[in-house]
Amino acid sequence: MATITPFRGFTYNEALAGNISGLVCPPYDIISPAEQQELYRKSPYNIVRLEFGLSSPGDTDEDNRYSRAAALLDEWLKIGVLRQSKAPAFYIYEMEYPTGAGGRTRKLRGFIGMVRIEDYASGIVKPHETTLSGPKTDRLNLLRACRAGFSQIFSLISDPSGTIANVLGAIAEKPDTEVKGGDGVVHRVWTYTDKAGIDAISSAVDDQPIFIADGHHRYDTALNYRNERRKITGSFTGSEGFNYVPMFLARIEDPALTVLPAHRALFNLTDFHPRKFEDDLNRYFNIERIDFTKKSEPADRRTVLDTMANRADHAHVFGMRVKHEHSYYLLSLRNVADMDSIIPAKSPAYRQLDVSILHHLIIDRLLGIRMDTHKLGLNIEYIKDADEAVRRVADGSAEVIFLMNPTKVTEVRDVAAAGERMPQKATYFYPKLLSGLVINKID
Repeated sequence: MATITPFRGFTYNEALAGNISGLVCPPYDIISPAEQQELYRKSPYNIVRLEFGLSSPGDTDEDNRYSRAAALLDEWLKIGVLRQSKAPAFYIYEMEYPTGAGGRTRKLRGFIGMVRIEDYASGIVKPHETTLSGPKTDRLNLLRACRAGFSQIFSLISDPSGTIANVLGAIAEKPDTEVKGGDGVVHRVWTYTDKAGIDAISSAVDDQPIFIADGHHRYDTALNYRNERRKITGSFTGSEGFNYVPMFLARIEDPALTVLPAHRALFNLTDFHPRKFEDDLNRYFNIERIDFTKKSEPADRRTVLDTMANRADHAHVFGMRVKHEHSYYLLSLRNVADMDSIIPAKSPAYRQLDVSILHHLIIDRLLGIRMDTHKLGLNIEYIKDADEAVRRVADGSAEVIFLMNPTKVTEVRDVAAAGERMPQKATYFYPKLLSGLVINKID
């Protein structure tokens, strides 16, 4: 099904550009303005100058951050700051990240290759998120100007035979690039040109669909750009660079895949009455109340999160706290069949997602906040850190918070395989890929 090929990528020439630690950056969509400025200060060759350049008050249609990125890229190529691999390669990419106390780590290893862009209707590339127009416009403008990709789409592919695992696991030599990110994750890249290994990987994936984990806006952008270039060109063979997009592909069976939850803080609620809301919840959920004092709150919060995690494999459970109350609540869905009548048109895989239960049943039906507004940020803030979510309700900026268990990788696969998109912010794959480790120039 999927077509994945090696390519001659560009990597930094550290002899000219300096140490790689000052050259790479996190994904553009999680960089704050302060972090953007700091990355600029790190190096005149930091990839943020291309991937997420600064705007200026005097920007015009002809002179803007996209045109400046294109000019910089041309300059870097000309002076040798970026150099191209001599032979087509897959780029083996490993991320070693901490998993908690005691210094324990996990290693997620996959590979970067060029994937032929397919229409979603083909069923070859399967998304699980709905995209927004703003980020796609931004990324398309950058792609038009630079004709290059500075980062990869994080995707998943099944490896039932273990072929990919065997090839990746056999690589033991020193990596070509190693860098530690600001979050403590160690990133390693090997340029892999062994023809037998490349052929083995390519054969192993050619009958498998690809599931997008992170990077839906970038895939939609690549698809739009491909269609645009095809229209301009008039005729094409399918082998042109604009028909492909760089992806990092990890094995869906890899236990090192990690999805983090995004908790919900709700605000600007109309006619919100906590006691009535609790009565409404009682119709669908078993409710356990955990009262806390100022002194016991951190431990009680930890108890709630630990209980949720322990029940995740056999129950749909949420943590909740309401403004001005000194209690946490554990909400456990009493009967998952209730979701069959609430969203009958959806697949069983979708109906049984924790995020579906929260958004369709609790937020939409019980609180009256319509599903079509959840992505607009009018009433819901999505927060990765549980402690930060708690601060929102403690300081009164949120009226109620919901603490979430993470979506499972198998749930991502099953919903995407059913051709459906999850509710907003259903997944946060971790770690995040660094931008600038391997660059693809389209033409």
